[in-house]
Amino acid sequence: MRSIWAATILGVASVAAVITGFAFAARIPAEERFAGQKRLLYAGYLVALGKRWLMRKLRLDGAEESYYRAMYVNDRPGAKRTEADCRLGIFFVALALGLSAVVLWSAFSGGFAATALHQIDRPEEGTGIAKVIARYRGGEFELSMAVTEKQMTSEELLASAAEAEEQMVSWILGENPGVDCVSKPLTFPERIPGTPIAVSWSTSDYRIIDYSGNVHPELCGENGEPVVLTATLTYGDWEEIMQIPVLVCRVGEAADVDRRTLEEMLEKVSKDQAYENEIRLPEQWEGEQVEFYEERRYSPWMFAAYAVLLGIVGILVGVSSRKKLRKERENQLLRDYPDVVSKMTLLMEAGSTIRLAWERIVDDYVRHRGRRSEREYVYEEMLHARNRLSVGVSEEVAYEEFGRRCGNIRYLRLSSVLVQNLKKGSAGVLPLLRKEAAEAFCDRREQAKQRGEEAGTKLLLPMAGILIIILAMILIPAFMSL
Repeated sequence: MRSIWAATILGVASVAAVITGFAFAARIPAEERFAGQKRLLYAGYLVALGKRWLMRKLRLDGAEESYYRAMYVNDRPGAKRTEADCRLGIFFVALALGLSAVVLWSAFSGGFAATALHQIDRPEEGTGIAKVIARYRGGEFELSMAVTEKQMTSEELLASAAEAEEQMVSWILGENPGVDCVSKPLTFPERIPGTPIAVSWSTSDYRIIDYSGNVHPELCGENGEPVVLTATLTYGDWEEIMQIPVLVCRVGEAADVDRRTLEEMLEKVSKDQAYENEIRLPEQWEGEQVEFYEERRYSPWMFAAYAVLLGIVGILVGVSSRKKLRKERENQLLRDYPDVVSKMTLLMEAGSTIRLAWERIVDDYVRHRGRRSEREYVYEEMLHARNRLSVGVSEEVAYEEFGRRCGNIRYLRLSSVLVQNLKKGSAGVLPLLRKEAAEAFCDRREQAKQRGEEAGTKLLLPMAGILIIILAMILIPAFMSL
């Protein structure tokens, strides 16, 4: 019932978050809004607000804002950030609704409740362990029951067998340290492993150790109680008796009397129905009602843990993707730097001023912008600088902002050269630009060599895989022909 209520509250809260998100969307600033089909993303806006509040508390809001300004310099970075936050919000709302639906389904299908058990299927061979929950005399007990295979009739017994006798001590101890101090259940094998020799067990004191190997140390004295275990090995007319003396030590408190009563009842029921395919469990015992249940199949905490894990994985994937995009931007800025410097140098050598050369480069980029397969960040930054110049910002400020926004020492150096030209005249700027262009092309060659070395290193793994496949193709037929 608690699981149903928790899932219902979670689902209602998720739907309320969606409705509230649409209501709060009216308060979004104009530069952060988006229209058309993207308006459906406002369903996650309330969660987006919570995420931004958390980022401000962690003092990470400035870094995230600078990221979007760098990646979407001329493409409404505020709206891109709102869109990404709303997508994250929808992801968490969908995750919460999915968790709520799964928990409700499991609760109504009985996944969180114990299922009434009326019979236990026997294994096809060997011995299995059946775990049940019993309600008896107002108490609830978790019990383990050894379920043996269906007994064979005399006509079905094997005609012959090989003699075998093994050491029993190591087999029967279970979790006990030795025969001189036994306090935990013993393991009584029904046959010698690997042979058809059957083993039957008896003890000198069934109160202390019963024929199933259950140990009751609470019935022992302070100094323990010696018990002799008798193992009868039989196969056809052959029989051999082994006696193993053990000392049962008193450890801990007395066992629950009702638990022992139920265990004895289960053993008796199993023995009485030894020739049946199923073991029918009684509904009453000694005048008291008893109920059996299977162990719970699901746990609501398991689904909650999966949901939290999925959310963490989603966040980590987003962070990794963002780092990858920023790394690609830095690499592209380095790659395009020689082109920018050479274009500036060429245009200024042809008689253009810095501003005119800047605008010519930006105009050429804007004309071919739709044909390019990827965003070129350096030209986007130059476009942003030109837009700043068109609204009245001085050239010196615009060029300095350009260098800082690119965030690379080479662009800072270029901006300083351009500012120096504005302050001191264009007499010495061309030699500086030529020198900068030559150094930039040298850097590009070094970067190309480095990327080639990295590519060669990355090829080692697939080459090793191909080598393993070739060796397998050669060696496997050779071994099969032997």
